[in-house]
Amino acid sequence: MNSLAKFSFIFLLIIMPFAGFTSQQFSEQLFPTQVLELNNKLYKLEIADTVERKTQGLMFRQNLQQNAGMLFVYSNPGNYRIWMKNTLIPLTVIWLDEQAQIIDKKILQPCRSENCPVFGVSRPSKFIIELHPSEFNRFNKGGFLPAIIQ
Repeated sequence: MNSLAKFSFIFLLIIMPFAGFTSQQFSEQLFPTQVLELNNKLYKLEIADTVERKTQGLMFRQNLQQNAGMLFVYSNPGNYRIWMKNTLIPLTVIWLDEQAQIIDKKILQPCRSENCPVFGVSRPSKFIIELHPSEFNRFNKGGFLPAIIQ
């Protein structure tokens, strides 16, 4: 076997496991998931619990199922903000305190410019949930989501 054939064979062996994946499927594999019941509905949430996962978030995703989303977990309450740069889909965003009480919620739109606004809330949060925009009305300010802290 000549060197070009060997190289081609090795290259194919390396990329074959990824051949069937879209970039979205590949991104989803980077996050551990947990199914949580929130307001009597089951959601499959990807857990963003490291700096790298929080930085990646749901960027570059082309769609999000109604029963899916992301849970950002912080070790301590703080003034955590998010932006929608490189986020291709609108999202329901819910900020919760350390007792899993909803501080605020917003529907945020994708940002296509270089100067994207940053969104936060008026008091410290410990968790942020991002869901499909259709889920916005299922959650109320002041409500509790105890499954988050169990």
